[in-house]
Amino acid sequence: MNEKILKGIKLTNYKFINKPLVVGGLALEHYNIRETTHDYDYMVSPSDWIELKKIHPDKINLFGGKNEKDVDATINLKENPIDLISTLFQFNYNSLVKNSIDFPEYKIISIANLLLTKTLGAVYNKDPKSINDQKLIVDKIVELQYN
Repeated sequence: MNEKILKGIKLTNYKFINKPLVVGGLALEHYNIRETTHDYDYMVSPSDWIELKKIHPDKINLFGGKNEKDVDATINLKENPIDLISTLFQFNYNSLVKNSIDFPEYKIISIANLLLTKTLGAVYNKDPKSINDQKLIVDKIVELQYN
């Protein structure tokens, strides 16, 4: 698992100011909830976001909004399936890094914050994958509580 996360970080060709926060499928795989799909999702700190926007101004995805305050923002590195995320439902790195698991080169989102992000996607967007992930995360939390 560690190798997969580090591979994605290396593919960004960027030296992070703050450790990226692993979210999405890589985080689910870390918690042995399910395997990741095709991409790497990393939430980046506000200071990294400023620098990354300078490097990749043509790869910013505002999800149909006019600016970063309207909607969430990511940088999609399509040549390598990497999403560098500024916000998820306007929750940024500083909000979601709380209680994360710290590794030398990255952090993993806490299982509670992972559930939050998937619940927002499940409820607000009615995203089938997020709905399924939400159930899998709850099952894992219950398993951990009773073991």
